[in-house]
Amino acid sequence: MSPTTKSRAVGAAIALTCLGGLAQAQDGAIELFAGETIFVEGTRVSLTQLFQYKDGLLSGSDSVADPDDRRFQESRTVLGVNHGIARGWSVSALLPFVSREARSVAGTDRSSGVGDLAVVLKNSFYRVDWDRSAWHTAWLAGVEAPTGVTDEREGGVRLAPSMQPGSGSWDPFVGLASTLDLDLWRFDAVALYEDDGEGSQDHDPGERLRLSLSGKYRWLHEVYPGPTASSTVGLEWSHQARARSGGALVGDSGGDALLLKLSTGWHPRPDLDLGISLKLPLYEDVNGTQLGLDSAVQLSLGWRF
Repeated sequence: MSPTTKSRAVGAAIALTCLGGLAQAQDGAIELFAGETIFVEGTRVSLTQLFQYKDGLLSGSDSVADPDDRRFQESRTVLGVNHGIARGWSVSALLPFVSREARSVAGTDRSSGVGDLAVVLKNSFYRVDWDRSAWHTAWLAGVEAPTGVTDEREGGVRLAPSMQPGSGSWDPFVGLASTLDLDLWRFDAVALYEDDGEGSQDHDPGERLRLSLSGKYRWLHEVYPGPTASSTVGLEWSHQARARSGGALVGDSGGDALLLKLSTGWHPRPDLDLGISLKLPLYEDVNGTQLGLDSAVQLSLGWRF
């Protein structure tokens, strides 16, 4: 099989199973989806590494045999800057570098490059404080700009939209986040809606809605400025609408998923944020036949000043 033929075969085998898996830059932000904002004129610079693996074919919510033995993995390095522009207001910018690999019996496709820049405005509009506790709620709004690479090729053939680092479209999103601190406990509720536009290759990945709820406990809390550490358990439900290609619905795209999120954070000193998190699927119900999520891992480092 020639390189060009192999690339076309891999693209055909992988494209429809990954259309709902395009990753968003804002997933790499530290504390973006929280009811609180950074302090006035304060800045946080963060570097986040994310890994996502897809393995195993699903038809609806059932596992099915995959004669093509398809696999998909993605690595994203996200550089983020968050700045407090006024009391209760912050602005963030996140730029990812994306690498993707799709394997099947036909061969392997790989791509890498700069992804779409995300810019986010956030306002904490509600705040109540009491003894060793507080409740904050914020709205956020942003857009992912079409700054990413969209013309990656394998064997001279342009790769499918799901394999491109960028989308080629303007993708606005809005969200609401609420954070309740009760002494050593913290609870977060988040709702995020994203309406992706039609991008390169006349591809529209469809609307996405995410709802999440988590609880955190600080099991290490030394007197300031001593270190603190915490662990979090949460649930995330997401709905991805069917994609469109050239205006026509793509049958093998979109669906619903319920994920379990486990994470641990450590602050060796007040201005440093270190974290690791793991997402595992509890339930997936896809449209048509698609690869299911195996796991997603995130490593993060942040510095505030």
